[in-house]
Amino acid sequence: MENRQKIITSFRLKRIGAFVIDAIIVSIILSIVYRITGLPNFPGVLANMIEIQKETASQDAAVKVMALFNEAFLQSLIIYFCYDVLTTLLLRGSTIGKKIFRLKLKRINNKKGILPYVLLVIVRSFFKFLTMFIFQGLPFFLSVISMFANKKSLAVHDRIGRFVVINKNEI
Repeated sequence: MENRQKIITSFRLKRIGAFVIDAIIVSIILSIVYRITGLPNFPGVLANMIEIQKETASQDAAVKVMALFNEAFLQSLIIYFCYDVLTTLLLRGSTIGKKIFRLKLKRINNKKGILPYVLLVIVRSFFKFLTMFIFQGLPFFLSVISMFANKKSLAVHDRIGRFVVINKNEI
């Protein structure tokens, strides 16, 4: 029981809560973009999957559905990447979810300079984007596991971008 208290901390729960809020916001943005542009076309993917289940589908139909899904998933991740980078830069180290939970990104080496900061935010978000695209969802679980595996609760993308997430009242 004592080990569980050390692993599950309020800080880690706040990070997960911030992620959930950001995921909800991105879902709303995706809905709006879909209504305006018709992309990403997840409803089309679903319709094709239902059609495949109704009839004896060919391998070509299954390949078509997977291609459609990958296209819609990539479009979703591009929107997520833009949300992550823009909110982090505009809100000075926080996404909306992090802002609500009073969390903030801070550079590990604490060097000054706006250009290096912007580039590192982009690298951090791009790594999240790339791993989500390649592994399709697995990175969230890897990030959660890596957050629980070290004292500073650093996710893999935090280490690559040379950032640490902190409580704003620790600044």
